[in-house]
Formats: sequence, C-alpha cells, structure tokens
Amino acid sequence: MAQLQHPLTGALYSLREDGLVEVDNNGLKGAFRFDGKHVSGELRVADPHMLLWLAGPQLPAEHNIRRNRG
Repeated sequence: MAQLQHPLTGALYSLREDGLVEVDNNGLKGAFRFDGKHVSGELRVADPHMLLWLAGPQLPAEHNIRRNRG
C-alpha cells in the first residue's frame, strides 16, 4: 500500500485497494477520492495535491522519461 506523510501537518495519506485515499490526522480519519470529494469518515478535508499524487491518473510506463533514458 502506497503511503505518504504530509510534510506540514504530519497526516498520513494511504492509498486503499479500492482507489480511495484514507487520511489519518491525529486520530481523525476520512476517505477521499483523488479529486478531493469526501466519501466517509470524521475528517472532511484533505490536501488535494496529496490526493492527486497518490490516487490521481498516472502516466503509462512508456511515458516515464526517467525510465526511458539510455
């Protein structure tokens, strides 16, 4: 499971198998879509950049310029 910790708030952003991002901020939890829409939980706001980074649309592997360098 992919996880990132927010550098300012310390909240933990975890990508779930269903494609949602679970955010845990000091015990308050919430689930969000990559576009920021709240799905469930007490926590109702999340950093949209972190959501996109974890769960947003990804480039196909052949478009990864780092991987394709000779």
